[in-house]
Amino acid sequence: MKKLVRCTTVMWILIFVFLALFITSANPSTQCDLANGWSQFNSNCYKLEDMKNWQEAEDYCVRDQGHLVSIYSEEQLSFLNAHMPGAAWVGLNDIREEGHFEYTDGSQFVSDYNLILWAPGQPDNWQNNEDCAHLRAPTDPQAGLLNDDFCTATREFICKKGLTSI
Repeated sequence: MKKLVRCTTVMWILIFVFLALFITSANPSTQCDLANGWSQFNSNCYKLEDMKNWQEAEDYCVRDQGHLVSIYSEEQLSFLNAHMPGAAWVGLNDIREEGHFEYTDGSQFVSDYNLILWAPGQPDNWQNNEDCAHLRAPTDPQAGLLNDDFCTATREFICKKGLTSI
């Protein structure tokens, strides 16, 4: 009888251990690579980088498993503005079709919300050659609002990617 009780106890312990391992592997913890300059906000990681033109900036973000940032909330915008010292490229552009803005990460440009993000008079496609968007610098009177610009201009930029499983 004692052997049966001991075997049953061992069996339940093994079941518990395997169940705990299964739950842990099925739901890995996630985080941002803080040591390499990434910051976490909600369920995404963000990284501010130095001076590149818009396409070089997007390519850099893609190499780091992300894209130039897409913006969808006032809270996210406040977070970004608090972390950027100057104007910074974002993923919004109308390169494929003038006047039809889209994000590089494939997420939808929600015009109802994003229209309030543009600085007054923007986008203006000045000289018929402004296809890439940036957030204006915190020192600008229109800080944190979008402006369309020449994609060849060099600016800081913000990469965004999902949390990384560890």
